[in-house]
Amino acid sequence: MVEVRTFEGDAAEAAWFINRVWQSSYGKTVPLPVWNSRFMDWLLFRGGQAPRDYLLAAYDKGTLVGTLFAEPARIRLGAQEVDGTHGSRASVADSHRGEGVAGKLARELLHRHRDRGARLSLSCVTTGARESSFWKQAWNKRHIQGLGLWAHVFDARALARGAFTDTQRHLLMLARPFLCQGFRESDTRGIRPYHPNDLLRCLSLVRRMMQPVTLGFTYTAERLAHQLQYQDVPRTFVLEHDGEVQGFVNTYSLELTGQGSHSVMSEVVDLVAFDESVSCADRQRLLQGVMQDMERRGVACAGMLRSPSLPASVMLRAGWMPLPGGAKLTCLLPNSNMPLPESLNVFTHLR
Repeated sequence: MVEVRTFEGDAAEAAWFINRVWQSSYGKTVPLPVWNSRFMDWLLFRGGQAPRDYLLAAYDKGTLVGTLFAEPARIRLGAQEVDGTHGSRASVADSHRGEGVAGKLARELLHRHRDRGARLSLSCVTTGARESSFWKQAWNKRHIQGLGLWAHVFDARALARGAFTDTQRHLLMLARPFLCQGFRESDTRGIRPYHPNDLLRCLSLVRRMMQPVTLGFTYTAERLAHQLQYQDVPRTFVLEHDGEVQGFVNTYSLELTGQGSHSVMSEVVDLVAFDESVSCADRQRLLQGVMQDMERRGVACAGMLRSPSLPASVMLRAGWMPLPGGAKLTCLLPNSNMPLPESLNVFTHLR
């Protein structure tokens, strides 16, 4: 008899289980990120100090057979901020597929939302990959399409070695001479690593960026501090002028698996904010300074969701290309009659 309750393990067990399930389900046909224990600890566990209200697991006689993880979050809903959650990463072991485990996890997640007064759960799902059975079967869900994706290739040869099809491999090799590497000569004056003393200024920049948002993740000072700096997981660079931070770019790394045993290092640009006065040239310069850091660390490719802080003109000049398909925001709603804002301006994370 499968029992759903609060996850009892740590970041290492969570990473082991989720990666095993996802690689078994999708790893033979598409590249997948490896969510290692360091990443899981940053995102959900925080050295065992994070609340576990929304860290759910399914156990069969004590054996872990399913997980559904979300973190508590403040969510912008129209003109107000409400309690909610962010994330999901629903995973069910092959041995228990088709037994309704994902449904049990979803029902418990929604039950805990109602008990705690949380209004909704948000998750970002790429549209290029196959939709998991969890999202196909979930009820009280809404999909919001149109979240654009950007990508930059640093090492086409490394990506080609792990490509899943000959077409992908040939396209990557043909593209090598045309990859834009102008970021290498970009001026890095005024660009430096983030320091905790920068927090309040960065929070001000984020809040200004969030003003037009009607649905999405919001930040308290404590949550932003964790986003920008935690052990060696996220990396954040700021643009400083006359002693004041004018913008920042926040990223994290993930191993990306390919065909066979091939893997490469990838980078996700996760959070970007600038003062309104910062020119497009300086926004591009900070992004390119961060790209210099990526290349020095051996990153083969990078991705990010479309950001209002980095317009298309900046991304194209920096050598980034829009990806077909994009992503969508998925909402799980504890109450089916809860209205979403009529005019949607979405902000979320690619995780």
